[in-house]
Amino acid sequence: MKPLSSYMDYRSYLADWIADRKDNGMPASNRWFAQKMHINSASWLTDVLRGTKGLSKATANRVSGVLRHSPADSRHFETLVAYNQARTLGERNAYYEELLAIRRIKDPKVVSPGQYEYYASWYHSAVRSLIGVLRFTGDFERLAKSVSPRISPRQARRSVELLETLGLVRRDPDGAYRLDSSAITTGDYEKSLAISNFQQETMRLAQEALDRYPRNVRDISTVTLGVSEKSLEEIRRLAAEFRRRVTELANTDMEADRVYQVNIQVFPLSRFARGREATA
Repeated sequence: MKPLSSYMDYRSYLADWIADRKDNGMPASNRWFAQKMHINSASWLTDVLRGTKGLSKATANRVSGVLRHSPADSRHFETLVAYNQARTLGERNAYYEELLAIRRIKDPKVVSPGQYEYYASWYHSAVRSLIGVLRFTGDFERLAKSVSPRISPRQARRSVELLETLGLVRRDPDGAYRLDSSAITTGDYEKSLAISNFQQETMRLAQEALDRYPRNVRDISTVTLGVSEKSLEEIRRLAAEFRRRVTELANTDMEADRVYQVNIQVFPLSRFARGREATA
């Protein structure tokens, strides 16, 4: 089976480990695993694999014992469990950085953090869009000044280097940079974490925009309402359609002269209510 360093989901790793043992004619039933873990529940492993149960640090160490991990793999597995079960964005970022460090030590080739880095800072997407708006031939001072809020020339240079590495921009023989149609690709967990970071950054910028820009160059509005789950799905569909139409409009705009960030935010402000009782 694949090495532990290639997994970003400990449940997938466990499922593959069990399947590999069975393929090799070795015991790997739920009951066998429970006995090895000294747990009086034959359904415990099934619950873990389904995500209805998690692993504590102590339990993760016991699982490592059953899997006969080396000390290094035991630490890796414990960190992977903590990353998958982290509740806050800050915790997920901290454990992800720890996982990257562990994976670089074990096998530098399995780590490609460029896609994650693209979303880690808001200005990378702004720089990419600017390159599609203005003629850029390597003047990083001018490029940095064109970003709002302003970034440093060093950040602008690093951003362009990252975009080139990811294949999102290319430099033509005439020295001008052009947009490429390549897409950002990541694993599901890395993508989820990276986009969460990016969304947090852009929401912070939206808050700052209230003081940074006059009303005639921004549009920030809010509405608070009560809806059913069915209506929420319709709202999400309408939001997706709006995003699609906005993207089409931008892609066909031959006179673009400024970069904008468009955020659409829908989130709960209450628990579920049944009659007069509020439920979680």
